[in-house]
Amino acid sequence: MSDSVSRLEKSVDLNLLQPKHSLKKSQLANDLLVVLRQKVAEYPATHQLKSCQEFILFCCKLIENLVLKKDKIDKKQLVLDVFKQLFNLQPPELVLLDATVEFLWSNGLICKIPLSKKSVSFLKKKFACLL
Repeated sequence: MSDSVSRLEKSVDLNLLQPKHSLKKSQLANDLLVVLRQKVAEYPATHQLKSCQEFILFCCKLIENLVLKKDKIDKKQLVLDVFKQLFNLQPPELVLLDATVEFLWSNGLICKIPLSKKSVSFLKKKFACLL
């Protein structure tokens, strides 16, 4: 695979080509599944996470911070799709998850990480590299 990539990069810079629309959504959903599967493995009662409001809130905040408005991806539907694949949810469970996400959103619990917090984290990483 690395030989193929190196041959292609002689002709075109692959970093300049970005996926759009449904391809970007699929790529994002796959990346989220990888991260969330690792997170799920950290907790002892993984079967209970599908209805745990704290875990649902964590996933919603993660998606809120990852998905940009210009991507035109329905964030709530992305949460439902990811949970469906992660926990093999059935339609009644999806309805309950939908209601939980709506409750979290209507109470202002799903929010982006403040720019100041992001800046402090960025600066800490930069200073850690320098030391």
